[in-house]
Amino acid sequence: MTIRIPPLAGALNFRDLGGYLTQDGRSVRWRKLYRSGTTHALTAEDLQVISDSGIRYAYDLRSNRERSKYPSRLTEIANLRYRFRDHDQLPGNLKQLLRSAGRPEHSRRMMLSMYRQLPYEFQAALQSIFRHLIDAKLPLVFNCTAGKDRTGVAAALILAALGVARDAILENYLLTTEFFERSCEVLIGKVNGGSFKGVPREVWEPLMRVYPEYLNAMFDELDASHGSVARYLGAQLGIDGPALERLRDNLLE
Repeated sequence: MTIRIPPLAGALNFRDLGGYLTQDGRSVRWRKLYRSGTTHALTAEDLQVISDSGIRYAYDLRSNRERSKYPSRLTEIANLRYRFRDHDQLPGNLKQLLRSAGRPEHSRRMMLSMYRQLPYEFQAALQSIFRHLIDAKLPLVFNCTAGKDRTGVAAALILAALGVARDAILENYLLTTEFFERSCEVLIGKVNGGSFKGVPREVWEPLMRVYPEYLNAMFDELDASHGSVARYLGAQLGIDGPALERLRDNLLE
């Protein structure tokens, strides 16, 4: 039986994107495409499991600062090509968000705004991931820090491009809920320290969780601005019909 969430002791939000059905009756291949959060805490045993799985490409969406603070251990795997963009761009400034939030509804509003912007702010990185997939540079894992926002948008766009229905895409996105406590442990530690010091839980929690309206805000933005995900991919990422067909040939069965 194929396992969506492999038993990796030091992983955060690491999972296989295979198995989802497409609207033309095909399904996403297992063991070809993975999503993850930060990989700095992977154990030696975890690295062996990942190596044995056949993953040969990794794309890190994090900023220079994030990668410096939490270096990826995937670089220790022989024959794995680790890629990233040299940038210091973050999807919103956490400290600024928390200072200006004040109330839970403000936190949610800011997250909705961020999700509308992510497909454009990280356009170059998204284009690189799609190019890897179109060129059959597989199996591949892509990640950010929590594996929920930048990674969540990238996963949603890929699955949409493959023809997976939005209900199933949302189901995949919401699996991040299972990793909430682990995310707090890995990325925050004691919630009374760092960026969260003095901030009530009800104010910072919407920034750490996933909700359907977050991802729906991204899709609504693309539908309103371009008419569809496919048209966004063409207009913003330069992915035309033949490229989409190669993507599907590489990832569907």
